[in-house]
Amino acid sequence: MTLCVLAVPAIATQQNGTSQNPGGDLFDEIHRRGAPIARDLQTVSASFVETTSSTLLKTPQVARGTLVAQRPDKVRLQYTGADARTVLISKDTLTIEWPKRSLHDQKDISSTMRRAQRFFTATSPAELRKHFDIAAAVAADRPHTWEVVFTPRRKQLREGVAGVRLWIDQQTLLLRAMRLDFPGGDTTLMEFADVRLNPPVAADTFTRAAR
Repeated sequence: MTLCVLAVPAIATQQNGTSQNPGGDLFDEIHRRGAPIARDLQTVSASFVETTSSTLLKTPQVARGTLVAQRPDKVRLQYTGADARTVLISKDTLTIEWPKRSLHDQKDISSTMRRAQRFFTATSPAELRKHFDIAAAVAADRPHTWEVVFTPRRKQLREGVAGVRLWIDQQTLLLRAMRLDFPGGDTTLMEFADVRLNPPVAADTFTRAAR
C-alpha cells in the first residue's frame, strides 16, 4: 500500500525511451532526481480506482475510493459506493472495517512491514538492486509516463508479491498507477488521480473512527 507515497521529478527522455544522459541508466536518473522530493515528502492523498483480477473471478472487480498516507507507516484506504469499507495501516497493525460484511478484522503485519522497509528505506539504486531486478523505460501503454518494474530477487519476497509495476507521470512528476502481480497470476491495479503532496492530515485519520 505504501508504494502510493512515491513521487519523482521529471527527467528528459528521447523518443526511443532512453535517458538523454549518454550511457546512463533511466532508473538511476529517476532515483537521483527524485531524492529531494522524497526527503521532503511527509503525507500524500489521492483518489483511486482499484481493479482486481483473479483466476477465481469471472470478471475483474472494480472499486473506488480515497487514500491518505503518512510517513513512515500509516495508510488509510477509504472505499466508497455500495460496498464501502475502510482499510487502515498503522505501524505494525492492519485493520479492516467492512460494514456490509459485518467484518472487523485486525492483524499483526510486522513481518510484512519489515520486508517493505527494504524497499522504502533504500538509499540508492545499488541498494535496491540487492533485493529487486529493476527495469525502467518510457511506457508503451500510458502516454507521457515512465514504466518501472521491480521483480523480487529473493524467494521470501516473491512469496508475497511476484512483481511491482509503477507508472510515473513525466509532466506532473507523480505516480499515476501501480500494479501488484501476485504468485498464481492474480493482479491488483490502482490508478490515481487528484494526487496532493504534503496535505494537512487530521489527527484521527488513522483511527478506527468511521467516516
